[in-house]
Amino acid sequence: MRGKFALLSLMALFVPSLALGLTYTSPVTTDGVVESSPPVLGGTEWETDEFIDSDGSTDFYFTWDSTHVYFAITGPYADLEEKPDGYEWFIAIDTDQKPGSGATMDGYGKVSFSGDFLPEFILYFAGGVGWYETSQWDSATSSWIWRGWTDSCSYGGWTENNTSEICIARSDFGNPDTVAVCSWITDEAQSQVVASYPSANLIGVVPVVMTYFWAVEGLVENVAPNTLPVRPTPPEAVVDNEHSYPFTCTVMADITPGDCGTSTQMVFYYTTDGSDPDTSTSSSVVGTFDSCRQGADTTDTYYAIIPAPDDATVRWIAKGVAKNGLVDVSDAIQEFIQGGTAWVGNAGSSPTTCTIWAEIYVGDGGQTTYIKFPYTTDGTDPRVSSTADTIDGIFDGQLGNNDKFYAELTSVPNGTIVNWYAFGVDANNNYAETDTFYTFEQGDTADIYNLICIPDSNYVMGEVAPKGIGAGMDFYWTTDGSNPKTSPTAHVAHGFFVEDTDTTGKFAAYLTADLGDTIKWYVHAWGSDNSFSDSPIQECVAGVTSGPELCNLTCVPDSLILRASISPRGYGAEITFYATHDGSDPRTSTTRVELSGSWIADVDVPGGDCTSPVGVFQVALPGSIAVGDTIKWYVHGWYQPHNKYNGLFGDSDVQACVATTSKAGIISDEVGGTIGTLINVPNPFAGSTNIVFALEQAGPVAISVYDVTGKKVATLFRGVAPQGKHTIVWDGRGESGNALPSGIYFFRLKSGNNVVMHKAMLLR
Repeated sequence: MRGKFALLSLMALFVPSLALGLTYTSPVTTDGVVESSPPVLGGTEWETDEFIDSDGSTDFYFTWDSTHVYFAITGPYADLEEKPDGYEWFIAIDTDQKPGSGATMDGYGKVSFSGDFLPEFILYFAGGVGWYETSQWDSATSSWIWRGWTDSCSYGGWTENNTSEICIARSDFGNPDTVAVCSWITDEAQSQVVASYPSANLIGVVPVVMTYFWAVEGLVENVAPNTLPVRPTPPEAVVDNEHSYPFTCTVMADITPGDCGTSTQMVFYYTTDGSDPDTSTSSSVVGTFDSCRQGADTTDTYYAIIPAPDDATVRWIAKGVAKNGLVDVSDAIQEFIQGGTAWVGNAGSSPTTCTIWAEIYVGDGGQTTYIKFPYTTDGTDPRVSSTADTIDGIFDGQLGNNDKFYAELTSVPNGTIVNWYAFGVDANNNYAETDTFYTFEQGDTADIYNLICIPDSNYVMGEVAPKGIGAGMDFYWTTDGSNPKTSPTAHVAHGFFVEDTDTTGKFAAYLTADLGDTIKWYVHAWGSDNSFSDSPIQECVAGVTSGPELCNLTCVPDSLILRASISPRGYGAEITFYATHDGSDPRTSTTRVELSGSWIADVDVPGGDCTSPVGVFQVALPGSIAVGDTIKWYVHGWYQPHNKYNGLFGDSDVQACVATTSKAGIISDEVGGTIGTLINVPNPFAGSTNIVFALEQAGPVAISVYDVTGKKVATLFRGVAPQGKHTIVWDGRGESGNALPSGIYFFRLKSGNNVVMHKAMLLR
């Protein structure tokens, strides 16, 4: 125990009878039905209508008879043994159901209560040996009174500690006619609520608010407990509209309420041996967001391809996480027979280059698979036309389980309307073709509109049509008066998406320039149909000096470490250090070294000579350096293409310091181990996952976790790792120890210049 009753609960350690489990007292009748024998859970067999709720794979049971009330939990959280990986079980009972009457916080400081029901009794069950602790609310003093330990017909530890039960005499809490009940389970340290009942209540780092209770209008017989209402009525999550597509072994389901894939998730559990799938032992595939539709609530659709052999009987269910954080599972098992035919799809074309492509499932890397492309240029349907020509596809690459092929129609004149389709053979020698034929005009280009330069920020913007997924824009520019279409000094920034108008996609970029520079720029744009074109050259005069802020330039002479900060910070920000130790100018010297900075922190508030939040980088100088050597250095800050500021770059002024120590053969951060592996098991995961990585040689290692916005949420390891395979456990918590929400996260492993990313899904 931790909290108000921590000392009192230690009394359990000195009660001799606790060494033996106590026998569960079987009720005479429960919900009007004589219980079955022989017993399954303890001394009574729990009926299906006494199963009330499930949370975190642990089920909650509740029933009563004329003299007692009975509770049980069964599942991984039912292990109440006193040990580091054990759990603690609590039950709260409101005996008067009067709003505002009762406690607003339990006596252990772990949960608070809000809403219509405030409890007068708290039961705490731990140790796994049949004793529980009771506390009663004293409304006169507004405090809890500890009533001691009770051994009334309780037992913990059935079925290898996966079931615990408790039996309470109704007289122990005043023989009320009506009660309201909620329950929760914590870890052994009581730092985290891992399950709650009703499951609409929150879980997470304590304290947690309990709002929802089961309301029992009368403790009478002939009432099925699983029909008890939850008050207040909780929000819902609904998985429905399940569909199967046997020929492609694709499954699809909806989750409501949704938010167009921003926080919703779906996992598909399946079997291929005819058995029933469940969410704890069956194989699973993480769903891919497909689309959303608006209504009274937004509904998100997800799909997944099941890796099943031909003719296998696939049985599956879907488990979805809704926008409100609640979880639902398919009401019925879906079933289909994997179709035994190939599938050809994901077809597309590039009108500008007269190139067409398609994919075939199942692929084998182009060893036996193929796709052919029949086409016509006279307006006829290539599937039936006698004038159709056929060109063999060229293998392009594997995309998951699909093989992609393409073909370039080199003899088609500009302005020609091309009709085409694709057919192919998969790795199992099954045949398929596209569902329809496709049309494009050879030589068509993307349309570019509304090119704008805003000199006050050196911000440029443009629009491209057709809009949609796949559209984009790159910005090329010079500041030395040269032509950006031909100049070797031209820079490029990948435009970031701004918004869609009715007909176009809008993209923008920030350009590096000095105040007064003449910026010459143009865009290379491509539409959602893979057409592309270049704009005419534009001009504007820079109204500001733009680039990253490089600040807090620090030399630590007694450890020969260089440190610098960059703003705007964010995933994709980088700093390169240039240094000499012979007093020469690092901008021009042939003896200078170039060192990639190692990220060490993000700072949320300005400090030093920085005017905004920054990312901090550092390096250790390599080679042999003597006391008294003059170190001259500067930094170059820039952004990778996936950062919206990727058009910004710049150099700091040259810095100098004198070495106060002598070090020989210092290993640079550049000397990193080649990364052979980065995976996590399991994936998806709930609770914790093992991050497994391998280095081909020893070197410095930094492992961090980022969310889908690019924000770093956790640093898991920073140090030197030896050659070989290593495992680090992540428990799904952030930097401050908070449990992170369900969602997609990215593990970033950096060793020297080598960086590897890996995607994982956390489920709550």
